[in-house]
Amino acid sequence: MIAILGATGYVGSSLARVLASRSHEPLALFARRPSALRANLWPDNVSIRALGAFQASEFELVINAIGAGTPTRVAELGGEILNITRTWDEHVLSTMSAVTRYVFLSSGAVYGGDFSKAVDEDSQLSVPVNRLGSFPAYPLAKLEAEARHRLLPHRAILDVRIFGYADIAISLKSRFFLADLARSIAYNKVFVTSSDPMMRDYAGALELAAVIDCWRLAGAPNVAVDLYTQRPVSKHELLELAATCFGVQIQFARTADCPTGSKAVYASNFRKAGSLGYRPWRHSLEIVLPVLEAAAGCARAGHG
Repeated sequence: MIAILGATGYVGSSLARVLASRSHEPLALFARRPSALRANLWPDNVSIRALGAFQASEFELVINAIGAGTPTRVAELGGEILNITRTWDEHVLSTMSAVTRYVFLSSGAVYGGDFSKAVDEDSQLSVPVNRLGSFPAYPLAKLEAEARHRLLPHRAILDVRIFGYADIAISLKSRFFLADLARSIAYNKVFVTSSDPMMRDYAGALELAAVIDCWRLAGAPNVAVDLYTQRPVSKHELLELAATCFGVQIQFARTADCPTGSKAVYASNFRKAGSLGYRPWRHSLEIVLPVLEAAAGCARAGHG
């Protein structure tokens, strides 16, 4: 039986939809607000439970998707994200049985702030030890959890670092590049962005599920991997797609608002997941297209 913690979040909810389609494997979805999940139709193999009732020992596989959800929420939580991440991570670790396998959804943010090029196996993190208050709490929270997991080499724990993520359930209220672009399509608004080049590796729930499946089949080693696709996508490609297929008007500004910070290349060349058998079959532009099509459908339905 599989459990997903944080099943109402952007990543958790999309992964839940993929895993729920596998009728042969029972799935329990945990959320702070179970009523938000019950509003949706789920197959018979899915149960919905309150987060406070979770005990890892009941499950063969636990996927921890608890997080802030959006860049705006990350900013609002500040240092509290450290406590939230630690609390639920330690709860899983303290209640899992000898046969429980644990997947923790980490982030590419653990590599720090230098994304002038794609990160790789040799990338290093520089932390201002005498000015820790100036270092963002979110990557520290993820890095702390990963460190805790590596100190338990006998446990079956997978940390999956997510860089870009694209799903049709994207919130048009969110503030990051892809959400802003989808909102421009849905509301038929001019898309304002900087002229700075940018590369993103947008994966989806299918890629995430595939990495988890490969890890389980490989014997569930204690390891951290980066999530990647066949190929990242450039800002130029995304803007060309938006203009050509959806009629979006593009306006370049000298200093466009960038809510998630400046990341010229938010992608990874670290291919550890390949050693588990993971072979990506889609590239980022393929994964993003349905998201933008869904936004266009929202506009046609009169909700924009």
